[in-house]
Amino acid sequence: MDQKTDILLELMISITDYSVANSFIDLYQNNNLPVSLITHGKGAATSEIFDILGFGESKKSIILSVLSERKSKHVFKLLNNKMNLNKPGRGIAFTIPINSISNILSKICISSDQDMKSVVEEETMVQKNAYDLIITIVNTGYFDQVMDAAKSAGATGGTLIHGRGLGSKEAAKFLGITIQPEKDIVLILTPHEYRQKIMETITHEVGLSTPGKGICFSMPVNATLGLETTI
Repeated sequence: MDQKTDILLELMISITDYSVANSFIDLYQNNNLPVSLITHGKGAATSEIFDILGFGESKKSIILSVLSERKSKHVFKLLNNKMNLNKPGRGIAFTIPINSISNILSKICISSDQDMKSVVEEETMVQKNAYDLIITIVNTGYFDQVMDAAKSAGATGGTLIHGRGLGSKEAAKFLGITIQPEKDIVLILTPHEYRQKIMETITHEVGLSTPGKGICFSMPVNATLGLETTI
């Protein structure tokens, strides 16, 4: 059962090199983040970005954490101080607002929030709603086409996650598509002013009328860290 809470809740997404993911996980566990899940993906920054920022690998770890806005500010501070996420090339983190949550998860987040003694505001977070997260879902194998389209519209990178489609018969009937089991899910974090152009270009190049059969949508981002020169 969904429940609205008095505290502001967020989904924090951290993307970092696979080889240092355990350091992030240890930091989150040591600071009692309520809930965290980890999956793996592939980075798609341009070669120039890799060279300039010193990214060591394209294999990425994506960590999803549900926590209060107050707690996320504290975690951003820790990521600055302990993981040097304020320096380019060390990874990125961003938060997305949540407006409803299950009852048990709400209690866990509230309990974690109450355990905090104080939180100091960090000036390293960008202005609220300055960025958007574009999520594109295409048939497997079309990741490069999505990124080529996105980069031509101003994006500098993205992250690939493999997924599985579970579309209904209604989707096939009204959209004229067959939901293939294997899907590429592409995450692109971009300044708000580039969002529309990137989405329009992706839709034109790999949308439902193309072999990629892609769909894309965007979500507002509350705050970001580690993007000073990567976006």
